[in-house]
Amino acid sequence: MVLWGSTFVVTKVTMQEFPPLTLAFLRFAIASACLLVFMRRWQRVAWLGRSVSFWRLAFLAASGIALFTALFNYALVYGSALQGALLYATTPAVVAACAALWLKERLDRRRTVGIALSIGGAVIVVLGGQASLGNAPAPLLGALLMFSTVLLWGAYTVAAKRAAHSDQLAVTFAISALGALMLLPASVIELSVLGFGATSDSGWLGLVYLGVFSSAACYALYNFALRQLDASTVGVYSNIDPVVGVATAFVFLGEQLAMAQAFGATVVFAGMWLASTEARRAVAAP
Repeated sequence: MVLWGSTFVVTKVTMQEFPPLTLAFLRFAIASACLLVFMRRWQRVAWLGRSVSFWRLAFLAASGIALFTALFNYALVYGSALQGALLYATTPAVVAACAALWLKERLDRRRTVGIALSIGGAVIVVLGGQASLGNAPAPLLGALLMFSTVLLWGAYTVAAKRAAHSDQLAVTFAISALGALMLLPASVIELSVLGFGATSDSGWLGLVYLGVFSSAACYALYNFALRQLDASTVGVYSNIDPVVGVATAFVFLGEQLAMAQAFGATVVFAGMWLASTEARRAVAAP
């Protein structure tokens, strides 16, 4: 989760050299190649078809890879990394709500209040955003795009939980490869319009970091966790993402909160704490 938390800043910086959709495609092309090396045998993908339907894999690839990453990248084009990290703090609440609706996981009054607070705080963060040249030219649009990724991640988590009995390394490879293929046409069109500019060593390093660590490693570990724990419990571990995201945005990009956003962030984190308290107790229970 620490690696995922750094993705906001790394993506924001790397997009100075790579267009958003092309960055998304290259990120998961690298992730697919990395996962294939660790998987060693192609047969694991063929065997995967016995336990998970192609359409479920396609849904996971669309919701958790292609659409998620495209919207995530554009959210950081129009909004700041700090704002994006704060809105992503609603993930545990959204995952808990999705798990209650579709997986019938228990949703008590405390979690319900926490979810409501998180959503309310997110609204305050969105409305409190201030435009700034370069870092956040259209914060409202960026916020709406980032919250869309949170909803997509909730849907992905529920669908991935239902495939948790399968070979998770093969699942992660399959959805990464399918997601990259879904992004390829958009990347080709983007490059035909914008072209491919000069790139530096740091740009390529950021791309490799996103592909190997933020994608291959993090997605595989998240899917493995879903095999062992309830979806809402796994969502709790997303709590660290916004903390790392806010800290790195402040340290490396010099981004700061508006007063209204700071208040909204407090409400989001309070709601996140309420929504995840019961899940933390469940993890600690023998």
